[in-house]
Amino acid sequence: MNAAKKIIDLLYSDKGYADRIAPDIWPMAINKAQGMFLMQLINRYKPRTFVELGFRYGISSLWIQSASNKPRKHVIIDPYHHIPHPPKKSTIDDFIKQQKGVHFIENMTSQEYLATLSYKSEQADMVFIDASQWFDSVMTDMFFVTRILAVNGRVVLRNIWSRPVRRAVMYYLRNLPYSLDRVAPWREWIIKHVPVIGELLLRLTIRPLDLCVMRLMEKDSRQWNHFVPF
Repeated sequence: MNAAKKIIDLLYSDKGYADRIAPDIWPMAINKAQGMFLMQLINRYKPRTFVELGFRYGISSLWIQSASNKPRKHVIIDPYHHIPHPPKKSTIDDFIKQQKGVHFIENMTSQEYLATLSYKSEQADMVFIDASQWFDSVMTDMFFVTRILAVNGRVVLRNIWSRPVRRAVMYYLRNLPYSLDRVAPWREWIIKHVPVIGELLLRLTIRPLDLCVMRLMEKDSRQWNHFVPF
């Protein structure tokens, strides 16, 4: 068992330990099922470069670092991760920042830093988005992610229960060469027919594991006036 997994096990099994770091870790952070799902994706696809948007208390970062095939380069972007409530203890922060291959970006927003990667023509194999749920933020994050993501790379999005996040996902699925790669535990039709189901039912049915995975099938080659309603 690696060091990251040991911290994870303590966090989920010892409420006192979690409270000593931050009293609002749960349900703020990803739950165990979400963490296992993310770790399994990494072990399956073996991304060399992983970009994570959003850190907060670092639970998802721990899951990424606990993967047996953890990425060689793990870029974490979050200039607001301790606003408004910093952790009581910096245990997770200190641990993550000491890990080999971790690059922690705290002085730029996700859009600003992703733009610099795009200008340098750097590529990522997998991206995890768990940042602002504003529609324009998700759309802009995805705009730059699409420019740095390798063909057959994956984007994992959290908070698919949130309407602005879902709307952004539907735009990219219908207008760019993305496909739903893995959606658990729900099915593609749930995302596409959310207005029929209603927000409350959606939250009850998919909130426990509200992640979806999109695969970039090819580079963007749209005509200048391309648009599909979403």
